[in-house]
Amino acid sequence: MVVTETSRLLLRYFTWDDLNDMATIYADPVGMAFRGSPRTFEETQQLFKWIFDNDSQVGFEMWAIIHKADNRLIGSCGLIPQEVEGQPETEMGYVLAKEYWGQGLATEAAFAVRDYGFEQLGCDRIVALINPKNIASQNVARKIGLIYEKDITHLEKIVRLYVIHKSSLPS
Repeated sequence: MVVTETSRLLLRYFTWDDLNDMATIYADPVGMAFRGSPRTFEETQQLFKWIFDNDSQVGFEMWAIIHKADNRLIGSCGLIPQEVEGQPETEMGYVLAKEYWGQGLATEAAFAVRDYGFEQLGCDRIVALINPKNIASQNVARKIGLIYEKDITHLEKIVRLYVIHKSSLPS
């Protein structure tokens, strides 16, 4: 089921048929350099179980990014419930296969997800937690209007906290 789309992308719910493609993306050490480390097939399978459980519980989650031009799953982007410094937050995340980097696709997906969060889910605030060395991800966050707030410790790692409030969007 399609959640939202852009001129070049479809964002839809994951299915078990997507497992092998996402396992390939998550196994890439270059693509996962800022996300800790590559994931095994089994770890990706566990993530899928978590995604499916979360979606049924809270109504939103990471979605598959499908590149319309070649009908290929190229990553994920979405919103997840997160606790940040003891407060409940809605976090935006994105992962893109490295062969699709540098084309503005992560930014395009992130814009769509940001708007979906504000317009469809009623979010008032969306955050992104980004590795300080991940300049490309920080650039995506800034391009869609998130503003660097501060560095924080999250899950025993230093991350940059980027924030956008619905009220800061143009009317």
